[in-house]
Amino acid sequence: MTAFGIILGLFGAALGILVGAVAVLAGMVLGLLGGSLCLLPHVLPVLLITIGIIWLVKGSRSRTAVGVKTDRGGFASPHSPGNPR
Repeated sequence: MTAFGIILGLFGAALGILVGAVAVLAGMVLGLLGGSLCLLPHVLPVLLITIGIIWLVKGSRSRTAVGVKTDRGGFASPHSPGNPR
């Protein structure tokens, strides 16, 4: 009976350690989530300004602008008025 009590006590201690470790990990995750949520009002404007600057700079390049076509200087198409047929 004593051996059974010792084994049961060891099992309970192992279960308590396991539950404690899971609780510690969950607390760490919740703490990091809370910290990141507190930093969000400070980081979000900087992130939006950075994305806006990248969008403006990327959109101002002539290659990507709408309506800009470079003339490659090739032959006239068969349907153009410069080609009498």
